[in-house]
Amino acid sequence: MRTFDGFMVVLTEGLTALRTLTPGTTTYREKEQEMGRNCYEAEEHLPATELRLLRGSLGISESKWRKYKSAFINK
Repeated sequence: MRTFDGFMVVLTEGLTALRTLTPGTTTYREKEQEMGRNCYEAEEHLPATELRLLRGSLGISESKWRKYKSAFINK
């Protein structure tokens, strides 16, 4: 999963799951934390250009990206 395509798959699945969950529930928070972990891993393993492409392709804003990372840190 430490490739662009791998991160694209797991983050797409995470975003899809978040859309189906009710914000504020335990399951939603757990999925946000998982997204945050995946965001950190993507930053560790992808070059900056691929990271920007990944976020842009998924439509994840910088603030949303930071929110997911914050959810992971503050679990």
